[in-house]
Amino acid sequence: MGATATKAAPVRSGDKRTADKRTVESCKVVRLPSSRKIERRNNELVEEYQLSRDARILEKILEDNDGLIHATLKRFTYFPDPYEDIVQVARLGMIKAVQRFDCSKGVEFSSYATAIIDGEVRHYLRDNTLMRQPRWLSKAEKRIEEANIELSRELKRAPTLEELADEANISQEGILEILRVRAASGIHSVDDPASKENFYPAPDESVVSSLRYESFSLPIEDEITLHDAFKALNGFQKRLVYLLFYKDLTQTEVARQLGLSQRKVSRESAKAIGRMKAILNTRIF
Repeated sequence: MGATATKAAPVRSGDKRTADKRTVESCKVVRLPSSRKIERRNNELVEEYQLSRDARILEKILEDNDGLIHATLKRFTYFPDPYEDIVQVARLGMIKAVQRFDCSKGVEFSSYATAIIDGEVRHYLRDNTLMRQPRWLSKAEKRIEEANIELSRELKRAPTLEELADEANISQEGILEILRVRAASGIHSVDDPASKENFYPAPDESVVSSLRYESFSLPIEDEITLHDAFKALNGFQKRLVYLLFYKDLTQTEVARQLGLSQRKVSRESAKAIGRMKAILNTRIF
């Protein structure tokens, strides 16, 4: 008869320190090659921090692994976000790795931390993607979602693509393209190569159009054209156009908000509109 394995006594609920000590003991039996001094040092510091929660030890871990943080961020260097912002996100990822690491699993801390940092940065960039979406795309997504909810309630079933297109007043090809972009900016595996296209997928605007004209509403293809012209303005001009035509403020209100004269706002907004007209080669206002 085989030997019966001795089971460890269960840890009482709330006895966190006992659980931490047991984790540390299991970590100590993991044998690391002598050449892996950095990994051994990381394990020692992580174990010490998990028991003491000493902020100075945590700062030491962050300092020792600064190179690891920057090496992990190399795959994200071509993203438009300020690098220092991404570094701060990565440091938060490193802190989470320190708090969650269990070396009894037999995984090296550097590998575990890299995966956590990668995931944190990807989530940060993906969240920011929503704020970078062009206004027409956000409106179209909302219109499709509302149409789907309304039709599902009326029909007692999921609507067909044709029914959804008619309700949302967007071509079938356009709906498929908008849904493709939304899916492409969804969750990716940390093993996926990080690329700007993964996080900021560009829609094929040529297939997105309205099925019919609606009163007091621009066709979606005209909204796309207007958005493309808006992107060509400089930062100050974009701000003016946004406040005047999206927020519907008066020139006096915009002048007060920006600390300018009303005459300055009038002159600069005329320049911005003139530039957009030149790009569109048509009268838009």
